[in-house]
Amino acid sequence: MFILEEMILPDSNTLAACGELLSRTQKWNNGFALNIHVYGDATGEQRRTSASPTDWQIVKDFFGRHTDRYHSSFRVPTANPPVKDRVNCMNALLRNHAGQHRMLVNQNCKHLIKDFEQVSWKADPHGNSLADLDKSDPMCTHVSDAVGYYAAREFPMRAVRGEMGGPAIL
Repeated sequence: MFILEEMILPDSNTLAACGELLSRTQKWNNGFALNIHVYGDATGEQRRTSASPTDWQIVKDFFGRHTDRYHSSFRVPTANPPVKDRVNCMNALLRNHAGQHRMLVNQNCKHLIKDFEQVSWKADPHGNSLADLDKSDPMCTHVSDAVGYYAAREFPMRAVRGEMGGPAIL
């Protein structure tokens, strides 16, 4: 897994993020539609008000208006994976038990690198780790959460239901 670039848009919204994606991907769009796989947070389907579209509907509408530039597919779960599973997937990509690095991050991805270095588990008053990430710094966890949804979907810690691992027994 190679992370080449990050997109940080403070105090922005979903439509502005779509516009920024359009701007940044023009350099790779040489008359051919790019294949885009969209990952993310299942809670993006929640409405803020009864009349407004969901974040995911805004993104789907954006890609629907730009079929000449993108062939998009959505790989968003109906429910988010447990935080611990997502973190374990990320850690296994960064460095697994065998010492292998399966995720490489461009040094220009400053926010993501900071997240990887600083995000930690919440602790109780005695210093014992809890099951939730410490989100006390509003500038932390957003970028690594985004990568975590991709990691949990494409490199899960557990086999997807219905799949059977190991050798076939005849």
